[in-house]
Amino acid sequence: MNFSAIIHEPKSALSYAYDENTLHLRLKTARDEVKKVELMAVDPFNWIPRGDDTPIYDFDKNSVIHINMQKDQVTSFYDCWFAEVPDIKWKRTKYCFIVENDSEKYIIGSHDWIPYTEEESILYNLNNYFNYPYINEEDLYHAPDWVSDTIWYQIFPERFCNGSPEDGRDVLPWGSDELDGSNKKFGGNLAGIIKKLDYIKACGFNGIYLNPIFTSPSSHKYDTTDYFKVDADFGDNEIFGRLVEEAHNRGIKVMLDAVFNHCGFFHPFWQDVIKNGRNSRYYDCFYILDADKPVLFGKLVNGMPEDCPKECLNYRTFAYTQSMPKWNTGNPIVREYLLKAAVYWIEQYHIDGWRLDVSNEISHDFWREFRKRVKAVNPEVYILGENWDNSYPWLQGDQFDGVMNYEFTTPVWNFFRRDNSNGVKYHAQEFKFAVGKLISDYPKHVSSNILNLLDSHDTERVLSVMGGNSKAVILAYIFLFTYPGSPCVYYGSEIGMEGGNHSNRQCMIWEESKWNKSLSTVIQKLINLRKLYDSFKTVNFSWITLTSDMDTVMYKKITSKETLYVLLHNDEREVILNLPEELTGVKCKDLMSDSNIKLGEKIKLSSYDYRVFCVNYTGW
Repeated sequence: MNFSAIIHEPKSALSYAYDENTLHLRLKTARDEVKKVELMAVDPFNWIPRGDDTPIYDFDKNSVIHINMQKDQVTSFYDCWFAEVPDIKWKRTKYCFIVENDSEKYIIGSHDWIPYTEEESILYNLNNYFNYPYINEEDLYHAPDWVSDTIWYQIFPERFCNGSPEDGRDVLPWGSDELDGSNKKFGGNLAGIIKKLDYIKACGFNGIYLNPIFTSPSSHKYDTTDYFKVDADFGDNEIFGRLVEEAHNRGIKVMLDAVFNHCGFFHPFWQDVIKNGRNSRYYDCFYILDADKPVLFGKLVNGMPEDCPKECLNYRTFAYTQSMPKWNTGNPIVREYLLKAAVYWIEQYHIDGWRLDVSNEISHDFWREFRKRVKAVNPEVYILGENWDNSYPWLQGDQFDGVMNYEFTTPVWNFFRRDNSNGVKYHAQEFKFAVGKLISDYPKHVSSNILNLLDSHDTERVLSVMGGNSKAVILAYIFLFTYPGSPCVYYGSEIGMEGGNHSNRQCMIWEESKWNKSLSTVIQKLINLRKLYDSFKTVNFSWITLTSDMDTVMYKKITSKETLYVLLHNDEREVILNLPEELTGVKCKDLMSDSNIKLGEKIKLSSYDYRVFCVNYTGW
């Protein structure tokens, strides 16, 4: 047995409290090596007297719970086993694993891994059991209930819609190709978003995530100079208040983008540091590297520092961007200033969520305080971090409710794209392994509240990633909307807009004749289905094995009311597949065609074809 591949750690994504009375446990073993895992769990204080006339107590071995763990997910290297321990009345549990393959059987404990024996002094040696000491309710992960039901629409305000073209602003013609540079402005504003709320609602979206709207000289607004004011390019605070009110009237949540890692060059705190150096009261609000050197090297051009090698920087920044000095969030002035801003937009304008830019470069301590302040005002506010990697350290109940799940984006791109332009191309098995790893990396209730996306303002657009193949894009969207979590669509991608890394923030196309109607129709259908069927959202996700050498995958999702089967044929060749035995002869609903059917033994799929079946549909 490959002991080096057996992995478990208490108080981690492998051992966590699901609710106040339930524990979820996972064990990783080498892929395809172990055939059975049994969990033994017990209250460690459940002792009984040895006899009526003796003060000696023995551990009550009859109180041990035996649970056969299920092979929940498979990755490139591991099988991931799962068990739920329910109804833990006294909040505490000790446990061990009995791991068995074709020739060996071992007791896997916290200290020793011992060949299996019925000898009670070994089998029930609690000193060798893993320990979950106590489920403290204040430590539990909680996210707002509404998040998993929300389908987000991300809007880059400057490029979405100009709702007041008569205001005389000096902007470029809408839709022109002059996208290079951060100062090109086309006139998108909050009035334009208000104007298009009915479009957003008609598409089925019930949440909008806005890129930064606060005072800033750039078009992207990630260089904030005033965290309490809407930038004049977009309108003012009053117009924003109307936007929130109009959105809420349509059942649409509003999430803002907070840039708390850094500020803009023209922020008054930073300007005071430039002017007064060490005499500035804001000097320690930033990270000045050498106090004996000038804060800035070189000249200012139009008030901005001229380009210089990174070696010349005497202060920390976002990346090496001189115009974005990094906040010292450990400084009391900074901390109070930023936290007041976070609370202000909740109290005054009733926003529903904060998306936190560059969140993984800010201290955990700051985010813990952020959560306390924000949730004290409104516990239903969604806190979303911009983390591009595994984010479990931020998702344990004391910081974020979710993160932007770029770890979802990557395997989806790598599977549904036709080329390996980024050096990686997944086939069906590799895709399944990558998704299995992603699912097993997070607690199940956390997965329900993570924001999943196919593209954003920081990536190529998904249609460009797929080389213009809208059929492959449809497959990717089907996977997005049937995957656990909160799906997000980047403005314009629903109508087939394209764009590479330097052209992904173009003006929204409002001429319907230029829309990819087949794509937008499917996305709208998927949105409506996700609202109707809980199986689209459930975290109970398992792959179904197919006998095919093509890039075809099938998975199912089970709830108490229905089972969803999704079949995605990511190949240009036609194929005839044998359906799994559990579906042969079964009556179901084909959700995408809205037809009731009875399945046979085989199914024929054309190029980039798909099926979404629902079994136990109450309307059959």
